[in-house]
Amino acid sequence: MTNSKKGRLPAGIHTAIVTPFSGGGIDIPSFCDLLDIQLNSGVSGVVALGTTGEAPTVTQKEKDVIIKECVKALSGKKALTVGCGSNDTKTACDKVKRAASLGAEFALVVAPYYNKPSQRGILRHFITVADNSPIPVIVYNVPSRTGVDVSAETLSVLSSHDNIVACKEASGDVQSVTKKIREAPELDFFCGSDTLLYHLLTLGAKGGISVCSNVEPDKTCVITDRFFTGDVSGAKDAFFALYPFLEALSCDVNPVPIKALMASCGLISPSVRAPLCELSEQKRSKLLYSASDAGIYIK
Repeated sequence: MTNSKKGRLPAGIHTAIVTPFSGGGIDIPSFCDLLDIQLNSGVSGVVALGTTGEAPTVTQKEKDVIIKECVKALSGKKALTVGCGSNDTKTACDKVKRAASLGAEFALVVAPYYNKPSQRGILRHFITVADNSPIPVIVYNVPSRTGVDVSAETLSVLSSHDNIVACKEASGDVQSVTKKIREAPELDFFCGSDTLLYHLLTLGAKGGISVCSNVEPDKTCVITDRFFTGDVSGAKDAFFALYPFLEALSCDVNPVPIKALMASCGLISPSVRAPLCELSEQKRSKLLYSASDAGIYIK
C-alpha cells in the first residue's frame, strides 16, 4: 500500500534551514541569500523553524517574518514546511493555524516534549492538531529531544487520518523505524538523521529533512536522485562520500556545527542563541577537516 492522500510532501531532500543571527536579531539579508541557494538547487523543499532553525529561541514576531520571507523567496517553486510543535496541544493548534495563514504549505509537529505523555496522549495530541489544521501535518519523532518515542502502533493509527501525511523520523533506531514503515504504509517517511539517509531509503523512505543540505544541497540530492532512478549502488557511493562530514556534524548539538561551517564558508555568522554556545575551536578544526575529506572545501 502507498500513500494515496492529497497534499503529499514531495519526495527528495528538504533542507532544515538555519536561522542566521546578527546583532541579536534575525539576519534577514543572509537568510534571503540562503533561501536563494536552496531555490537554485535540486532540493524539493525547505523546512523553516525546526530544530535546525532554533525555533525555541525565536520570538513569534521573528517567526512571522521568517515565514513571510520563505513564502516570498520560494514562490511556490519549493515546498515550504514550517515547524509548529509545542508540548501544549492548544498552542500547537494555534501555531499551525498562524503558519498556514502566512503561507506555510505543511506543518511539522514534534511529539510533545518534557511532559512525556503516554502513547494515548500522543495519539490524541496529533489527532487534535490534524483536525484543526488547514494544512497537511507531518509527525516529527525525535526521542532524544522530546523524551518520548512515537510508537509504530501509534503511527499506524495516525496514518489513517487524512490530514496526517508524513513522518520525520529521527530516532536513530533502524529496527524501530523498520517496524514503523511496515505498519504505517499510508505515511510517507522522511529521514531526520543525515547519517541514516541511505539506510532509510532502502526501507522505503521518500527522502530526508536534511541539515547537511544547508551547505551541500546538490551533493545531498545526488543520494536520493540516484536511488529513485534505480542507481542504488551510485546512491550508496554518494552517501559514503559525504559520510565523514555527516558524522562530524554530530560533534555538538545541532545547529551549532552546521552554523560554524557555514560561517567558515562566509554565508552567515556562527551565532547561536543562548543557552546554545558556538562551536569550540578544537571541534571546529575537526569539522573543517571532515568537510574537506568529504569534498567540501572552504574558500
